[in-house]
Amino acid sequence: MRPSRPVPTVGMPVRVLHFGSSEPGEIEAVLENGRVIVVGGRRFRLHPSTAKFVAEGEPYYGTRVQLSPGQGPPGQGSP
Repeated sequence: MRPSRPVPTVGMPVRVLHFGSSEPGEIEAVLENGRVIVVGGRRFRLHPSTAKFVAEGEPYYGTRVQLSPGQGPPGQGSP
């Protein structure tokens, strides 16, 4: 059975969403069994009530990371 959401992996391209803008990024590290990722040297934690990766120290609606389904390091895309 496939996961219901993309699983973060090192090298996976992502979008960093700011209020009113976004920028591309890449996952540099996956920590705490996938609950924390590092993008651009910044840590993002999976928020328990929204299931979104939000910058540590920010509220649930703060800077967040959008994982791209089916994208990952070369050779690990969707079938």
